Amino acid sequence: MLHVLLSRRWLAWLAVAVVVSVACLLLGRWQWHRWESKHAMQTRISENYDASPVALGQILPTVDTPLPGDREWTQVRLQGEYQAQQRQLVRNRPHEGSFGYEVVVPLRLADGASVLVDRGWVPNGPNAATPPSVPATPTGPVTVVGWMRPGEPSLGRAPIAGQLSSINVRDAQSRTGGRLHDAYVLMRGERLPSGATPVRPQALEKPDQGSAAGINLSYAIQWWVGMLAVPAYVLFAARREARDRSGVVRPAKPKKVRIWDEEDA
Repeated sequence: MLHVLLSRRWLAWLAVAVVVSVACLLLGRWQWHRWESKHAMQTRISENYDASPVALGQILPTVDTPLPGDREWTQVRLQGEYQAQQRQLVRNRPHEGSFGYEVVVPLRLADGASVLVDRGWVPNGPNAATPPSVPATPTGPVTVVGWMRPGEPSLGRAPIAGQLSSINVRDAQSRTGGRLHDAYVLMRGERLPSGATPVRPQALEKPDQGSAAGINLSYAIQWWVGMLAVPAYVLFAARREARDRSGVVRPAKPKKVRIWDEEDA
């Protein structure tokens, strides 16, 4: 078989098999890393989403502290006062198959710093010239419970008064002034000192964890199986050709006698 593999034609096929195997290896590793990333996100959501709320300072001790990756979707409890005059609407936000706005308002904390709170979603207005109807922002002290989320990338679009194109903390800070923590809170609920619950925009649904991570893991395994199968097939074909050249005759398989053959005999 070795003399067959060393021929020019089979060396070319072996080279092709090596290239394809390396490609399968790299594609498998790419899918594996995608699986790791999505699986880590699913784990964070599962572990943090319904855990007991903690104080904001346990996660973001200073205004400039970035949100640690493993603390995303952690529930926090905040007390402060909304800066209602600094409310911003984040446009083109989907919710249950429709597009509208998410309502974000800075919440001033006891230390003078603020954190951006996403109070929920409202549908678009009747037309471009008519703004949407937004529930009033509570005044005075309020207690907010919500989930920590990292700020979104800036889309770099032209500013519109009272609106944002994404929940980018720095863009929001340039519009609202003051000091904003380098993350925002997706509100779960809020209460006034009296215990009353203010009217709020529509709550956003829980993030869909889906099964995408499992799909990427399946793809990775398939690519790695292909990595082994391609050279194995080339070797099998070369072995078969070497056997044919040697003139070795494979014994014929005995014919299987079927019932109707016996009856016809």
